[in-house]
Amino acid sequence: MAAEKLLLQCGDCRTLLKSVEEAEQHVKHISHTNFCESTEPIRHLVCTACGKPCLCKTEFDFHAKRTGHTKFQDKTAEVAEEEERRAREKLHQQFEEIIKAETRKLLGLPPRNPALAKLLRPLLEEEKSSLPVSPATTAEQMSECLGTIKLNHMDDEAKVKNSFNTLLTYAKNVATNPDEEKYRKIRLSNAAFQERVGKLLGGIEFLELCGFEKIEGGEFLYLPREKVDMDVLYSAGHELNSAIKNPFF
Repeated sequence: MAAEKLLLQCGDCRTLLKSVEEAEQHVKHISHTNFCESTEPIRHLVCTACGKPCLCKTEFDFHAKRTGHTKFQDKTAEVAEEEERRAREKLHQQFEEIIKAETRKLLGLPPRNPALAKLLRPLLEEEKSSLPVSPATTAEQMSECLGTIKLNHMDDEAKVKNSFNTLLTYAKNVATNPDEEKYRKIRLSNAAFQERVGKLLGGIEFLELCGFEKIEGGEFLYLPREKVDMDVLYSAGHELNSAIKNPFF
């Protein structure tokens, strides 16, 4: 959609500038200093001949006069859709950060330090593939998953307990029957699974921490026999038992 917005337009080359900073850069690089205000609707026009982007019809007309290029693609709607998508993603990320922060508070964990995380990220990424995940770290992540389920369904104690008991059954079945594939393979589209685990934020993540991974185009969760880790499964059982016996409701 075209948006009405106050812009600066160069009187020499008709270029639209979206801010004073852009105007200053325009002066610096092209030496044009003749600016005026413009309220022409913003459009995203791309010259089909040379790919030059223009922010309004006037700017493209001037480009056409100088170059002889007369055809353009109007990508205004595409740009608006992309900007909306990015805005939704940003909002979703902010929501997730709020949920994570509340979950950490609920579990009595210290607040996440963004500055420290940013500083350590390169080192962590470098070492992540070579260092095994410690049981304590896995247990903390499991607690956060369970805390997320609790936080998102505070008004439905039965749903939360049903979810926790279902997860406990999966972990217990694998731990007691590690060679039985039927206990190590879950169909994600199963209605009962979706209702008790799949639809709950944190449910599938908990199973992935237990070692399950998506296969066959995301149709199943599967835990390979060689990746069955009893310590991790016992840790999962401990976290689930603790959450079941000590609800915050």
